[in-house]
Amino acid sequence: MRSLNRYQIAILLAAMVVVTWGALFIVYDYRSPVSHFLRGVGTVDLDGWSAYDLDLQCVRLEEPHITPVTTAQYAAALAQKAHPTGYVREVRLVTFRDTCSKSGPRLAWAVAFAWPVDSFGPLPTGEPPRGIVLVDAVTGKLIANHAEGPPEPSPT
Repeated sequence: MRSLNRYQIAILLAAMVVVTWGALFIVYDYRSPVSHFLRGVGTVDLDGWSAYDLDLQCVRLEEPHITPVTTAQYAAALAQKAHPTGYVREVRLVTFRDTCSKSGPRLAWAVAFAWPVDSFGPLPTGEPPRGIVLVDAVTGKLIANHAEGPPEPSPT
């Protein structure tokens, strides 16, 4: 460091601060593609929902490692009762984690929904209206119900 003069040390420290700030932005900012990629590692794909979209709803879906007690047909029927005007796009067995409450993982059926665009119009993003219903795969009870665009879900 003796060979560096004061200005070079100041420039080096400023550069280190800028590089550190940039790295933190790339990893932690929700707009960063790197952040989207890192949040999606270990998650499962669900028709119409990205890992980022689910993260905004406090939902993380991972591969299950347990056999369910209830069936996919039961979960789809329960979800259809919650959204009678929608249609089921996909039913998938997952391990559900609520990222906002940090509760433990639960085995669940994730039911992806959509609604006809001509009935309700597209979302502001241009995407068709969509929803996701999570049904506990052990007890058969409704865990969560998220919808974007359609009318309010009916109570179950």
